[in-house]
Amino acid sequence: MRVRLLASALLTTFALTAAAHADPPKESAQWEQFDEEDGIRMYRRDVPGTSVVGLRGEGFIAAPIVRVASVLADRKRSTEWIDRLVKTKVIREISESESINWNHIKTPSPLKDRDFVFKSLITTDPAKKKVVFSYYSVTDPIAPEYDDYVRGSFKSGKFELTMAERTNKDGTKTKGTIVVAEVVVDPKGAVPTFIVNMVQKSWPHKTLTALRKQVAKPDIKDDKRVVDRLTREGFLQ
Repeated sequence: MRVRLLASALLTTFALTAAAHADPPKESAQWEQFDEEDGIRMYRRDVPGTSVVGLRGEGFIAAPIVRVASVLADRKRSTEWIDRLVKTKVIREISESESINWNHIKTPSPLKDRDFVFKSLITTDPAKKKVVFSYYSVTDPIAPEYDDYVRGSFKSGKFELTMAERTNKDGTKTKGTIVVAEVVVDPKGAVPTFIVNMVQKSWPHKTLTALRKQVAKPDIKDDKRVVDRLTREGFLQ
């Protein structure tokens, strides 16, 4: 039971927390939808070179793209909505859009907690009104492996945000953001791959549901750097 809890916690957490690898995974097979709940479509697919499956969630969030992007960029409050995230810190700021980060993930006893070192990259496509947060594991001499943790591998992941408008049942329109969340993560250590894959159905729904709740909090503010960039690139005109 503890192993299953660990796998679930890791999947929920790792998809929300990481970024850039020198040799990204090869293109996987087509996504296969396995469920839909609360307007969130959930997919899986096999990934070449690993027995861990890729996971994907797609859903509409009734908040402007600048607000959703601000939440994803806000490291200080990420522990509020990322399950079992104990601590996150920036190891190195490379540019306005790129950084190396470290995360500490709490796991059920007696298994060791996990930690991740990853690069985070933010890219935009003004013509398509898209903002993409990309993530994957790296090694960094400033963050060596510690005996207290098992170093997990965040093979790839992203949050893709697209400005959108939803038509409601009564014919009214709601402006917001379509969010696509994807992840391929290996928690390493004593968690069998089949256990990790077995809990796949929970990750996309938990991730997007948590993000919806976070952006709706009344004290969430738009990040000035996000606002300035999206204004400069024509998103907010």
